[in-house]
Amino acid sequence: MSAHTPAHLSPAQAAQTADVSRWTIMRAIKSGDLQAFRDNKNQWRIKDDDLNAWLSAHPAQCAHTVQEDGDAHPVHTPAHPTPIAKETLELVRVKAELEAEKTLRATIEADRDHWRDLAQKLAEPRPRKWWFW
Repeated sequence: MSAHTPAHLSPAQAAQTADVSRWTIMRAIKSGDLQAFRDNKNQWRIKDDDLNAWLSAHPAQCAHTVQEDGDAHPVHTPAHPTPIAKETLELVRVKAELEAEKTLRATIEADRDHWRDLAQKLAEPRPRKWWFW
């Protein structure tokens, strides 16, 4: 089981989902435009609803500049005119959860191997001393 609830994304995951840089997400969090909170590991977490609300309210943040031949002024087209599909957010969430599970499994296996080594050392017969004092 992962350390965070399924609907929460890290800034890197949110940036990948929104097709912007991680620093854009962090600037939005610091300015208060994007709602986020810190989890018990002091890492930023973003709800997918808050990310969709931010994308709807700030289309210029995730806009790409398109230059037409006859026009000297840039025309901005939003990268995401509609909120991000739930399937995309679900995919990112599942990938993050899988990565957390892999990390947890590796930690548990390392702990198991450590305890196995200790048990084997305890099971080995120790040489007896000649003198009992």
